[in-house]
Amino acid sequence: MQLRLLLILISFFIRALVFGQIQSYSLHEGDTINVVDKDSLKQGVWREFYAGGKLKSEVVFKNNKKHGLEISWYNLSGCVKQETYYNNGQLDGPVTYYSRNCKKEYTENYKNGIKEGLETSYHSNGRIKAEGNFKKGNLDGVYKVYNKNGLFSFESRTTAGPVEFDADISDTVSNSIFKVLNRNPKWKKNIIVTDLTSSMYPYAKQINTWLKLFFMKDTSQQYFVFFNDGDNKSDGQKKIGATGGIYICKAKSCDELVNTMKLTIKRGEGGDTPENVVEAILTGLKKVRKPDNIILIADNWAKVRDINLISRVKVPVRVILCGVFEGMEINTDYLNIAYKTKGSIHTIEQDISELINQSAGKKFNINGFDYIIKNGTIQAN
Repeated sequence: MQLRLLLILISFFIRALVFGQIQSYSLHEGDTINVVDKDSLKQGVWREFYAGGKLKSEVVFKNNKKHGLEISWYNLSGCVKQETYYNNGQLDGPVTYYSRNCKKEYTENYKNGIKEGLETSYHSNGRIKAEGNFKKGNLDGVYKVYNKNGLFSFESRTTAGPVEFDADISDTVSNSIFKVLNRNPKWKKNIIVTDLTSSMYPYAKQINTWLKLFFMKDTSQQYFVFFNDGDNKSDGQKKIGATGGIYICKAKSCDELVNTMKLTIKRGEGGDTPENVVEAILTGLKKVRKPDNIILIADNWAKVRDINLISRVKVPVRVILCGVFEGMEINTDYLNIAYKTKGSIHTIEQDISELINQSAGKKFNINGFDYIIKNGTIQAN
């Protein structure tokens, strides 16, 4: 099959060259790549390379639209980072994410650009961590969560039904956002960045409860940044650092903040799993001068699309992870956001503030899972 595709591409290139239909192209080790035709449309095999020469990504274009399998690789380890299938520019088939040490982390499925079918995440030992079924882009039911030994643990979030914003002031025991912020009263001059993609809808009530209880005391001088990962932009159009779907609100009243949250949700649900977390943080930093902290309210399940931009953030990020309980593995993307900004990680049960003091190459344990720092990055061990 690959030989047949190669012959087709070679034939296309020869015919296009003869009839003057190629505007530009590149040669790499004898291969013709990155062809742009006379109509400025990408055609054939396109490859990107890291500065050191290693292959970064490869995909086939057909009339400027991705078609077939796209593969990207990590620079240092050389492991596959992501495998994605496209049909005429739309996600169509499985999308698989891998860790830096080549272990499968996450799979999701698409049909005609919409998430459809089973979504599965994996522990670092290869066992299933969680699985849920999607129907027409929405989680159909709940996630089943398993411990690292493969045993069923509990059922988690659902995005079915309307978003519930009504504050529940009588229940703060199960409110992770309230509990974390209540434990850390010294956080004052902050930018509060909140993920409002569909996976975070169950936590909208928690955010509003905290606002109702503490607005006048703790939030009246804060800026809030809400993001939905692209305003329903198709996943193929999302660009690192320019995905969009970000809304900023100066805290003037609780109702105004809730209305901004509702607008963010109305404009988009998030689409694919990775989120534009760092882009949202950087957008907030353009509006607020010298904040003491970034408070990031995020979904532990979701990968961070733009994690490579985190070096631009020079303010400590305090990551509040929703849906994390004792004995659950913490997403290494959020560990690295905290570690690389000299910030911290917070769950409903604990504050993890010593990441910056961990020694490279030495194993450490968080929430029952082992991690290690290699090449300046926290990885699951």
